[in-house]
Amino acid sequence: MWLLLPIIAYSAIFLYVRHIYSYWRRKRFPSEHTSLSWQFLTLAYQREFRHVEAICEAYQEGRDRLFGIYCFFRPVLLVRQPQLALSILQQSNGHFTESKWDYVKGYRRFNLLEKLSPMFSTKRLSAMFSNAQHVADHMMQYLAKREEQGLLELDLQYLMRIYAVNIIGNLVYGLDVNNFVQRDHILNSYVQHPSQYGGLQSFTLRGIPQKSSLAYRLIDIIKNNVEQREESGIIRKDMLQLLVKFRNGNDLSSDKWQIEHAIEEDKLMCIKRLAKVAEDLMHSALDGIASTIALTLYEIAQQPLIVEKLQTEIKELNLKDGQLAFEQLMGLKYMDMCVKETLRKYPPVPIIERVCRKRYTLPGSKLRIGVGKTLMVPLLAIQRDGRYFSEPLKYKPLRFLHNQPDGGEGQQCPSDIAGFGIGGAQCVGKWHEERTHL
Repeated sequence: MWLLLPIIAYSAIFLYVRHIYSYWRRKRFPSEHTSLSWQFLTLAYQREFRHVEAICEAYQEGRDRLFGIYCFFRPVLLVRQPQLALSILQQSNGHFTESKWDYVKGYRRFNLLEKLSPMFSTKRLSAMFSNAQHVADHMMQYLAKREEQGLLELDLQYLMRIYAVNIIGNLVYGLDVNNFVQRDHILNSYVQHPSQYGGLQSFTLRGIPQKSSLAYRLIDIIKNNVEQREESGIIRKDMLQLLVKFRNGNDLSSDKWQIEHAIEEDKLMCIKRLAKVAEDLMHSALDGIASTIALTLYEIAQQPLIVEKLQTEIKELNLKDGQLAFEQLMGLKYMDMCVKETLRKYPPVPIIERVCRKRYTLPGSKLRIGVGKTLMVPLLAIQRDGRYFSEPLKYKPLRFLHNQPDGGEGQQCPSDIAGFGIGGAQCVGKWHEERTHL
């Protein structure tokens, strides 16, 4: 009798696992061949813990525009066609929005990404451009000082990371910070803290909080700045000013920077929630800014012809008093192509992952994705696919000359997909980050 219990338990586990690994076949989706072999389970485990190479291998294995795979015990639908990915994530009407951007205040429920998108309009960025220039001046002074001291070698990635921290501190946290001089500043300490990188990276377990005392100090910084702006009427043209305006229910699409104060009961966000939004913006932008600038400089340094073209383009701007105006950024066409090519070859977000929140019928078919199932767009694999980009491993900025990347086999990849993601959950700072790179 007792011998039957382990047999029954083993059989139940076996049937349950087999049921999971037959999900896409039962739903009639094209899918990978599954088994309970050690090789397959190892592969599924690697996918679960964000092994980009394992996801890219699954992309190469598939032949259809949709391909069902498994990340450990979780069914994931891989979208292999960029046009289909754009269609799903741009026109899905909230089926694949990220829950972390949902916010409920009383009877009102809204998506913060949609509400905050006016922060990154051209007129807002133009007003904030002087702050970004101020940060760039700090970096140039630091480099000039190193040159005077004869220190001609430097860690480019580390330099750009400090620059990115300064940009975020200036625009998001409202601080005139210079980490080239003040290396022990709270922001620099926070982004280098082990809790930011040493936590679990599983898709399933990513909700485990990774808090430290530094995070609470950042909340205090936000609290002090918000109170000063609300109570004293201080105006500083940065993102924090717009976040405070939104907190008070002000219209972000207007040209005004003044805060129209609302009573506490009518405010849309508490201080803690506003600080969380600022922290999310920092995490979204930090590595993207630093790595993209560093990799762009690395790539163009290997091609003297590109450097010459960029120098010529900058000289033709006719800078007034040596200062670059925001409107002149539009004239840096070739530099913009270089940034886009960097984002194609080295996307800051190599994999876009969304969870279906409402039952969704895929365009042009009768297939449906159920609630709670994961949709994944392997951005790195698509942008290095020879079908969509000829010679994908070569750095060729001119492929974006007509704002439409060339296709290696007669196919084209929409330029909207390159670099930052797609759809309603796309990084609202895409435009801002590209301009910061320039």
